[in-house]
Amino acid sequence: MQVVLNSEWEELVKERVHSGQYATPEAVVEEALRLLKERDQAEDRLEALLQEAEDSGEATEMTEEDWEDIRREAVARLRARKSSDS
Repeated sequence: MQVVLNSEWEELVKERVHSGQYATPEAVVEEALRLLKERDQAEDRLEALLQEAEDSGEATEMTEEDWEDIRREAVARLRARKSSDS
């Protein structure tokens, strides 16, 4: 497959390759497509969560326990991310 980019995008790709950030123009495009896929998946997840919230019924007041649960989950996610980056 061949893709024709407008001059603005072509210059961006060339800059990224020239800087050494990417080895080839194909690597730049692959990264862009990977990020697009991640964004699409995040949007799908958000849509599902919004639907789940909508389907869960009437809203209730957040309690201190609810906030503590959120904090614990956030800390656990950060630790998991840091350990996977190592």
